[in-house]
Amino acid sequence: MKKFNLLFILVLSVFLVFSCSSNDEEEELSDTDSSAVQDADNTGDTLPDGTENDDDTTDTAPENDDSDTSDSDTSDSGITDNDIPSGNDDSDTTPEQPDDTDPTEEPDDDADSDSTDDSDTGTNDDDQETIIPDIPVVFGNICTGQTKCYDETSEIPCPNEGEPFFGQDAQYAKLGKCIPQKFTVKGTGEEKIVFDENLKLEWQQKITKNVDWQHASDECAKEYADGYGWRLPTPKELLSIVDNSRYDPAINTDYFPDTNDEWFWTSADFASTADSDQNKEWFVRFDKGFLSQELKTKSKSMHVRCVRGTTLPDGQFETEKIGEDEIVKDSVTGLMWQKTYKDGVKKFADALSTCEGLEYAGFTDWRLPNKNELASIANYGKYKPASDFPGMPENRSFRTSTSDAKSNKNAWYILFSDSDINFGGKSNSDIVRCVRRGE
Repeated sequence: MKKFNLLFILVLSVFLVFSCSSNDEEEELSDTDSSAVQDADNTGDTLPDGTENDDDTTDTAPENDDSDTSDSDTSDSGITDNDIPSGNDDSDTTPEQPDDTDPTEEPDDDADSDSTDDSDTGTNDDDQETIIPDIPVVFGNICTGQTKCYDETSEIPCPNEGEPFFGQDAQYAKLGKCIPQKFTVKGTGEEKIVFDENLKLEWQQKITKNVDWQHASDECAKEYADGYGWRLPTPKELLSIVDNSRYDPAINTDYFPDTNDEWFWTSADFASTADSDQNKEWFVRFDKGFLSQELKTKSKSMHVRCVRGTTLPDGQFETEKIGEDEIVKDSVTGLMWQKTYKDGVKKFADALSTCEGLEYAGFTDWRLPNKNELASIANYGKYKPASDFPGMPENRSFRTSTSDAKSNKNAWYILFSDSDINFGGKSNSDIVRCVRRGE
């Protein structure tokens, strides 16, 4: 009996040991299967080290603007919140790229190219964004290019409002009162085209040198860049590519290379009926950008740059009385002009302060017009006065807020007997007529 009991206990012990061993294996197997299922559910999610499943990166990254770049991504990559450009959803995926790749290389090259283009024009996209949206894109609203401030003799830091010499061309350009020049170059080879993004004019980059007026006109009738429709520019069109921040030549040579500081023909006859003025045409001289007339037969130092596109319009004026004062509105530029003017203003600082301190027709934001604004009221088909502006005196010069960038003691003025544009001493006596942006 004792032997039987001993045998029974031995068998029972073996059975119990076997049962415990089987249960442990089942529990271990169950835990392993559960982990495998959990890993499968997390496929494509951001892992703790800030990386993603390679198979899912392309599919999930663009859809997840708030993708898991927050704490783990930025800390692992060494990038802080301040380093991530705002408003750029694609930047969220940048830390997830492998170290041996540079996914931003191609966009950076494009960005560098855009930056170069902007620097060529002397402007950039930020400048374009500051423009008042309702400014009509016409010649009189194109900036002269002036970027610096001057006193009676030299360059100075641009003054604050209320200080002497406040209200100059460059200061109002920075405030968005005009549209910066913007050009692009089209084509390859020798016959490139410069496109004016503002005025939608096409210019021949290549110029023809030392030709009289008739040969200049004939040159523009020829084919260029596999196309026709070219013509001599009007005075205002040619003035629109002058850059008064430059001189010798006064033009952006990144877009208009090989431009010398000499004379370029326009299409306009000089309207004077005097015998000595017969057979004359208007030209622009690009040493500084002044406008005058010359005999059609002159060829030495006379050149031509042809243009294509819709001819720029002259001003359209309407007089209106506001209280006791009269103003003149130009529907082409949207500018409002003082109908009256102040005569005999002798100094540049006085001309500026005359408009800055003016209260007229209920407005106090008057300013001295820049060179292009004042030229916009000229009409080169007329004479004494060469303007459709009501009440324009026949033989007097009007001051502008634009200084001569080469000789700072001078400023630009317009003589409205013929609308000749020239420069003179800042202590000369001129007329001041103020302008403001119309309502």
